[in-house]
Amino acid sequence: MRRALIVAAALLWATPARAEQCHGWSGTTWRNPGLSVGVRMDAAGYRNRSYEGDFEGLAPMLGYSHRRVSVQLTLPAYRLVRNGLAHVGIGDLALAVRAPIPSWSHHHLTAGLGLGATFPTGSADAGLGMGHVMLMPEFWWLVDRGRVQFSGTAGFGRALTRSGGDHHAHGPAPIVNPMNRSEVEASLFSQVQLHRLLWLRLGVYGAMPVGNANTNGVTRVIVSQGLTFAARGFELSVELQAPLAGAPFLARGVVQAGYRFDLRPRRRRPT
Repeated sequence: MRRALIVAAALLWATPARAEQCHGWSGTTWRNPGLSVGVRMDAAGYRNRSYEGDFEGLAPMLGYSHRRVSVQLTLPAYRLVRNGLAHVGIGDLALAVRAPIPSWSHHHLTAGLGLGATFPTGSADAGLGMGHVMLMPEFWWLVDRGRVQFSGTAGFGRALTRSGGDHHAHGPAPIVNPMNRSEVEASLFSQVQLHRLLWLRLGVYGAMPVGNANTNGVTRVIVSQGLTFAARGFELSVELQAPLAGAPFLARGVVQAGYRFDLRPRRRRPT
């Protein structure tokens, strides 16, 4: 059985838009080249200075992994209710790339660098997008001890936009995945194998505004708990997220399903 989780995210690293909607990359993904396809569904209630309501999201995911690099693309669609008015549309396109550092990756440890980016395909006025490009470089690591895994990230997010006309003027944006214009981010996750096909996942994610770009920056801390069922190439995960600080949402549920197609070269039979 594959002991790894298919990426989300934020999502969710994610990640793609990491924050509170991403799922961690597999620490052993690039050791077995493959193509991943999946879908993430999430639902949350929220309340901020201007609006309150709820939203539901559906995000197809496509990823490719190699021993030297892993890439994932995500394009979510949302139904967002703001003060009783519903709006349906796509969110921001998210692209994420990760690569291990060979000298830091051996035996039970894997570590490397990554870069995430979101592109303004979602409507900022409707609360579905940021209205600008966001870049998120990071350092990541994973310790795999078989039945127990630990992973973490440390990174930085920065909006590529001028302050004028910015939709971050009243705080983190957008509603469906709020982030500050400039922030440092970190996450820590653990996975424990409860059964041959079942894993328990616990995690915490935090982001803090930095620099003079955030006149109304907010520190966010989110904890998560979930289960993952994995059988051969198929994986299904269910996760519940709750904020400890910053209140990007009241509570959020995420369901993610995916399948991985191995692309290992076939061995030639001896003649």
